Amino acid sequence: PDVSAAGTYSIGKLKPDYGIGLGYSFHDKFSLRTGFYSVRKVYSASADEYHPLYNFWTYYPYLDKVDADCRVFEIPLLLSYNFSHSTQHSIFGTAGVSSYLMKRETYNYISKLPSGQTTNREVTYNNKNKHYFSVFTLSAGYQRNLSRSVSVAAEPYLKIPVNGIGFGKMQLNSAGILFSLQVKPFKDHKKK
Repeated sequence: PDVSAAGTYSIGKLKPDYGIGLGYSFHDKFSLRTGFYSVRKVYSASADEYHPLYNFWTYYPYLDKVDADCRVFEIPLLLSYNFSHSTQHSIFGTAGVSSYLMKRETYNYISKLPSGQTTNREVTYNNKNKHYFSVFTLSAGYQRNLSRSVSVAAEPYLKIPVNGIGFGKMQLNSAGILFSLQVKPFKDHKKK
């Protein structure tokens, strides 16, 4: 489950974030992780929180708010540290950066005219914006080992953009919990 908010305007809708990851552990304490994830980010932003190119305001001088529905592909690069590790479980913390590839951005521009009338216009952009290494990620989690090669984990996270995200260059913050099933395809080789 993942939820997004553009600045402080309002919290968006809870949507599933899903994908596949790959990791490499070393020194029994550190692990390097990456992956490919897909999520819909559905949220609203006020006109003050929307920062498109300057000529945008020629067409929407009375913009009041923007309702967004975006399909985003995320590629993270994360480093985790095990604070507590045993044969049964571990507690870890993670920090890293992510790249956002905006597959589809649909915005409903809602304007309030001086006459009091409200107008809507929906616009969709496909494959227009890519934000490389632009989102900072912090998380902490608990991993439970089911066997020597299979484990499950729950990892609450917070994602904060370094730069503006999407067509409107918004401060698109996200939070959620990553639930994962982890499989070790290779046996650990420890010195006797």
